[in-house]
Amino acid sequence: MFSEYFNPVNIEIIDYADNLDNNQLGSKLKINGRDNLNFFDDLDVVIFSINEYRFNSSIQKSFNANKDFRKKLYSLYYGNWDLNIYDFGDLENGNEISDTQFALEKVLEFFSKNQILVLTIGGSQNLLYSLYSSLKQSLQKINLVSVDNKIDFSENNESFLSKIIMDDDNKLDNFSNIGFQKHLSSVPENKFIDKMYFESINLGNIKANINEAEPVLRDSNIVSFNIDSVKSGDLNNAHQYPNGLNSYELCSLSRFSGLSSRIKIVSFLENWDLSIMNSLLAESLWYVLDGYSTRVDENPLDDSNDFIYYHVELDNYKFKFYRSKFSDRWWVEFLNDELITIKKDIISCTLNDYNNCRNSVIPDRILRRLKNKIT
Repeated sequence: MFSEYFNPVNIEIIDYADNLDNNQLGSKLKINGRDNLNFFDDLDVVIFSINEYRFNSSIQKSFNANKDFRKKLYSLYYGNWDLNIYDFGDLENGNEISDTQFALEKVLEFFSKNQILVLTIGGSQNLLYSLYSSLKQSLQKINLVSVDNKIDFSENNESFLSKIIMDDDNKLDNFSNIGFQKHLSSVPENKFIDKMYFESINLGNIKANINEAEPVLRDSNIVSFNIDSVKSGDLNNAHQYPNGLNSYELCSLSRFSGLSSRIKIVSFLENWDLSIMNSLLAESLWYVLDGYSTRVDENPLDDSNDFIYYHVELDNYKFKFYRSKFSDRWWVEFLNDELITIKKDIISCTLNDYNNCRNSVIPDRILRRLKNKIT
């Protein structure tokens, strides 16, 4: 299945994997071109690379994962995991961009319906619209997180976010940007985020406390990482942005993504063939796998005995906070029965959010989501 959409991993890379230590990733995972895949039922994670950059003819990028990336990934040591991982190889570019998008959506839709996590490497950020569209059949509402130094919204319907919002069958529930830099984002873009009650965590706040991003990633279905979000100094000055996430922070956010039981797709986009970049992305993907291997599927509304409850009333709003006895993670629920127009929901939060509410301050995260739930 899907053999027409993928090119198997290069034989030279397979030979390289075959000569690795038994404890290295290349010896542990299954590889298209070396290992047959007869059943999908036992799969936990699939990996494949993308080389579709034709959206903007003025930008010359290409990514051949067989050139260097797979060697970097396969050489990493397998963690203390019990995972069935399959590397499908390279998604083949279609004759037209629309052909690539069609193939990508079909593949992702299948894996999503079968509860298989998908990790993609490479490709243009414009493909985010296809990632979003692939989940519309299996999810009633979709939460999308973009780790990017820009918000990337345009009113001329050219950006992925514009296309999603203008979608006739829009199922976007929440969009969050992590790591944006104020000097790279226009005033209209910032006003738009505020108007839509979307969430954004700027670079300064991430630097101050990266754990503030964890609840955002915990509630997401799609996470995309734009390589431009990493400061150029950590990438051998590969691009023009001197400020950004450092390599440690990128790996931390990657692990948070893997920990989320809601995540369907994690994509690393806008990269190209560069040794240090491939090393960092290989490590980032490793940390997604590491997070996935230790994820705990917790639902405060289902497992009442596993949580401690805290009630807070503030500015006529009633909040119920949940703290997991097992993972020490936090959630918050809105309890205002008199607000008949509010959509009942529970969102992930932090201990800091709870402490702020206790001190009579509604955190921006909760305030935005609260406004977004009142129709």
